[in-house]
Amino acid sequence: MGGLFDPDTESELRKIFQAFPRELNDILVVSSSGGGHEHHEDEEEHHHHHGDCPTCDEAKVLAEEIMRISGGKIRFTILNPENFSGLRPRYIPAFIYDTPKRNIRYYGLPSGQEFAPFIFIHDYISNGVKLSKSVIEEIESIDTPLHVKIFVTPECPYCPLVVDFFNQAGIVNQNIVVETIEALEHPIEADSYGVQYVPFVAITKLSDYEKYGAKPVEVIPGYLPPEENAKILVKAGNKLRRINS
Repeated sequence: MGGLFDPDTESELRKIFQAFPRELNDILVVSSSGGGHEHHEDEEEHHHHHGDCPTCDEAKVLAEEIMRISGGKIRFTILNPENFSGLRPRYIPAFIYDTPKRNIRYYGLPSGQEFAPFIFIHDYISNGVKLSKSVIEEIESIDTPLHVKIFVTPECPYCPLVVDFFNQAGIVNQNIVVETIEALEHPIEADSYGVQYVPFVAITKLSDYEKYGAKPVEVIPGYLPPEENAKILVKAGNKLRRINS
């Protein structure tokens, strides 16, 4: 089979992967058939990742190619929704990265502009984040669990910057669950937040994890630099702490 990537891209990727000090083990949740799959739990809660998964087969091919090019530095355990015990992905395909709490996910096929942050997160997990010391300290100070949903599309030029920041925030503070949602593949929740353009970030209570379109504590419509995003995360954490106390 011809590779997904041209030789130059493949050689760049190989360089990145070779610099990883250890092997990473991601999880990819896809439907068993790539087509219609029924997952009976609470229908209302889980209906958004039922039925067709048009990109599941492509997600599997991408995972296989990354394993091949990385020479084993990145491995994927490929699961069906029935086997995801405890991971509770809200959509499929679900790329669940190798952090201790499995708190950072990408739902959809990381294509176009979204491919870069998909690669970079592996570098941050392996070699450390690239955020400034002051931003790291702000994120570390958040002691309330948060759920961050980032709606993106493959063509959006600012989306990777926002995804990149929140992925690093999730590495710095494992109380933050970060989900990037490809809005063209998974439009229902984007519509429930009235997303007109991307990137769009909704920060909700982690206890509302199963609620699609849960009421946001804060929203970030559009691109903001890391310093601003960190302040909004802290503000969301403080708001929830006040509500909970």
